[in-house]
Amino acid sequence: MKNKFTIAFTRREAELYRSHGLLDEAQQLYREVLDESSTLKPSLKTSLQEKIGQLEIDSTELESEIDLSDVVSERELSILREGWGDAHSPSAISTCASALCNIRLYEAAIEECGKLIRLNQPHADFIEVLTDCIVAVYAPEKIRDAVETIVDRYQPPEAHPSGLQIGIAATLARRGLDQPALTLFQAAHSIRPLTDKAETFVKQIEKRLKHDAESTDSRTSTPTRKKGAARQIKSYLTNCLARLQSLFRR
Repeated sequence: MKNKFTIAFTRREAELYRSHGLLDEAQQLYREVLDESSTLKPSLKTSLQEKIGQLEIDSTELESEIDLSDVVSERELSILREGWGDAHSPSAISTCASALCNIRLYEAAIEECGKLIRLNQPHADFIEVLTDCIVAVYAPEKIRDAVETIVDRYQPPEAHPSGLQIGIAATLARRGLDQPALTLFQAAHSIRPLTDKAETFVKQIEKRLKHDAESTDSRTSTPTRKKGAARQIKSYLTNCLARLQSLFRR
């Protein structure tokens, strides 16, 4: 059980988060304090419940104002990108791409990965982040078209003609996204015969898909979206926006 000093410190930390627009973090800390209800005075317990309720109202109001297609302005995005130092450094670009992906600015992260593709950097430097973003933005049946657009836009002439498709397809297959992985392997094969390793991936995928089709439990190979997924994403972005707005007010 937390002592009174720890509870007081946690309350002060929660107030600091709240003043900086970190609404989710503040709610979490307030709830931690509230969990110590056996040691709290009734008046303090009521006060904390009111603060949590107000934070929920604030989050809802801010969330309702957000257009998910334009969560961060171009100016704010530019500041985020400039924070990674030399724009021509592959290491800085990779760091920026990962950071943008982590705060769910997926399309901006894809643009950063595109810079690495143009520089003909090793796929290992960005393939996981790029795949994360593609899966987050596009429906499974749209992934092949999205990847082909990325290849046309960013891939330099000297790069392996189907290397990027194969890299993303293999990453998708390792994550159990078999159908979009198979379509990408097929697209790559139409450009150049696949390597033995890629052919092994294809055979494994085809075997799994056949098993899934015959399975009595109708198990799918791609993850289904939860009913509340869109709201969860919007809530996350609400908190990110509150944080950015607080930074620009200083």
